[in-house]
Amino acid sequence: MAYMDVDNFIDDDELKDYPYDGFFYTTEIDNSLQLDEQEEVEVPILECKCDITEASHARVNGFIKAVYSIFVPFCPKCQTIVVNRGHLFRAWQHGVLIKGTVEGVFPSQLGGFVCYVQADEIENIKRQ
Repeated sequence: MAYMDVDNFIDDDELKDYPYDGFFYTTEIDNSLQLDEQEEVEVPILECKCDITEASHARVNGFIKAVYSIFVPFCPKCQTIVVNRGHLFRAWQHGVLIKGTVEGVFPSQLGGFVCYVQADEIENIKRQ
């Protein structure tokens, strides 16, 4: 069994409660435009700081299916949850794009809420 010195990887001074920038959104098409001018556009729901942990994963037909727990603090201005099931989520976690569909939203006793996001594919590409 190999021993790994964790102190070489974790800097306690750099730890943050919500280290990532998350983006919840939906998509829609403007039907008032001509057919050749219609495009799918993102409609922002919430941009927030968040923490992301992988709850589970599985490999299926060349894809990695994963479920992520997204922890979000309550907005100081609004004490309500504006994210719902079916909304989309996107965030970068150390160079890996995490994106998927919200499957569940639950309030937390810690002053925020947690979302479970089903990510169908994880793309290992660097942020442009």
